[in-house]
Amino acid sequence: MIHPSTFIIHVKVSSTSSVRHIAVNACLTPVAAVHGLAVTTVEGIGSVKGKLHPVQERIAKSHGSQCGFCTPGIVMSMYTLLRSTPGRPTMSDMEVAFQ
Repeated sequence: MIHPSTFIIHVKVSSTSSVRHIAVNACLTPVAAVHGLAVTTVEGIGSVKGKLHPVQERIAKSHGSQCGFCTPGIVMSMYTLLRSTPGRPTMSDMEVAFQ
């Protein structure tokens, strides 16, 4: 999902005790829907004041930002994909993550 206001919710899967990471469009999600859930925004994974996350750093170094409005959504979608995929994501994984 690429949307400027994408954030991630982290949900514990009770049957496996693992954590599932889900990219969510903030514009379509009521605040009450995420009450009590762990939420991460683009500000939570890195910043210019601290240290950029590797996804943010690579986009910046590769001049991957276009107008800048969709860049946070791209960062969050890639971050979610990397957190959710064991090993290296395939091209198919990336196509699904960026739909």
